[in-house]
Amino acid sequence: MPKKLVEIASEIVQTQVSVKSMSAGEIALSLRQVFSTLHELQKAEAAGIEMEVTQPPTKEAGATKLTPQDSIQNDKVICLECGKEMRLLSSKHLAVHGMGQKEYRKKYGFAVGTPLAAKSLTKARSKAAKKRGLPDNLMKAMAARRQAKVKGAVQTPAETVAAGKQKPKLTPQNSIQADKVICLECGAEMRQLTVKHLISHGMDQKQYKKKYGFSMRTPLAAKSVTEAQRNAAKRRGLPEKLTQLNDARRKEKAEGAAQKPAETGAANKSRRTILRKKKAV
Repeated sequence: MPKKLVEIASEIVQTQVSVKSMSAGEIALSLRQVFSTLHELQKAEAAGIEMEVTQPPTKEAGATKLTPQDSIQNDKVICLECGKEMRLLSSKHLAVHGMGQKEYRKKYGFAVGTPLAAKSLTKARSKAAKKRGLPDNLMKAMAARRQAKVKGAVQTPAETVAAGKQKPKLTPQNSIQADKVICLECGAEMRQLTVKHLISHGMDQKQYKKKYGFSMRTPLAAKSVTEAQRNAAKRRGLPEKLTQLNDARRKEKAEGAAQKPAETGAANKSRRTILRKKKAV
């Protein structure tokens, strides 16, 4: 089935839009022009009339091809991709051609710092920046950055050496400090190394002390915490009570040891008496 003139005109305009950025008004106008031309050609073909083919205008003698240098003019800048003229070649326009300003400059050989705008616009912006003192401020900022960079390069080796000297290797002996205790399993710092924390490493206090060579009586807490607990115990009289309790236990143990041989002898004597009675019977 042959295509309608509207469909053919629509395809032609779509091809134009894919190559050149067009507004809604430009698309509508182009569609009408293409449809009208196709309609006239169809009528001429039906009537058997030969129409003159309009030749595209040839370049005049001496006319030169548009170069990247000529594309940036005093009152406009011409896009080298589509030929559109504007005051500023924006990133939004270049995105239509699938590139950014960096890619556009590289493709057409512009310097990295070349403004993609009309020369008059660039001059106006430069004057406005000078009024605000931006060039001076920029120079000061760049000088400050260079100075800071130089200072950083000089200080970094010294800081590295100092840090290496000041930071001792962690050992069981220095893991218990005045205001904190450092877990030798994970490096966590806390006031007291609790059973709950050690369970997360799959061990208890006894196993932790054995693994790192601590005495079983060593408190796994900051020295300040241990000192505070000791002072609190003294105020409550716990050391004296503990001493009394230990003395009572030793005395009870000694009395039990003395009574045990006498009880053993009495038990043996009663056994011998029972055996004699059995023999006499």
